[in-house]
Amino acid sequence: MKLTESERAENREALARMSLPQRLDHIFEYYKFPLVLILIAVVALGSVLYYRLTRKEALLFVACANVTVGDALEDALGEGFTRAIGENPGKREVRLYRNLYLSMDASVQNHEYAYASRLKLLAAMSSGQLDVVLMNREAYDIMSAGGYLLPLEDQLSAELSQRLEGRLTENTVILEDNDIEHTLDESVPYRAETREVVNGILISSFPLLARADFSGDVYLGVIGNSARMDAVVQYIDYLTAEPSDGAA
Repeated sequence: MKLTESERAENREALARMSLPQRLDHIFEYYKFPLVLILIAVVALGSVLYYRLTRKEALLFVACANVTVGDALEDALGEGFTRAIGENPGKREVRLYRNLYLSMDASVQNHEYAYASRLKLLAAMSSGQLDVVLMNREAYDIMSAGGYLLPLEDQLSAELSQRLEGRLTENTVILEDNDIEHTLDESVPYRAETREVVNGILISSFPLLARADFSGDVYLGVIGNSARMDAVVQYIDYLTAEPSDGAA
């Protein structure tokens, strides 16, 4: 109900006679609902502003499959690259998917882990959030056979191709097969149409990764639908730089 002018005046006088704690209690009692709404709005606005101010733009998305990366190497793979190309690590970053496991012969205890890793990789590729994979030979064979890796021969500069001579690797890509029929009925012989493609780089002997002392060879592959090829080529150049090239 709308108050009269005299009633509003009485309320103002009553409020003026109250002590500070009484005034605060009165205001909260009668205006708590709009105050709560204002507080929610302020918190939401603050969260949005904080996210926008602190959010880093992704330079690259890199996955490590069957390859263990320690803290020092993680820094080199991420902030080291960002600094090397003159970007601000506070604003841009390499987003790293660590501890992924791929295997065609996963044991029972590792089957769920391998399945979850494969789903994560597929989701990242489908959403355009995966550019480069660092992997051991088993993972490389799986990624190549699935047709996920980009042929590299036409993607690299002449200088970079020369540096990578002997390190560019060829692997099998399955163009078509009868895997489903063979799986459902093992009496059906497995058949596949394949071709050999240069789609990997043996990088574990280059200085930046050699210090990590991997137990086996490590390969780099580029995801076929990567939308950041300029950054990918910069990344390959950074990872394979020799000391005389000014590697970080």
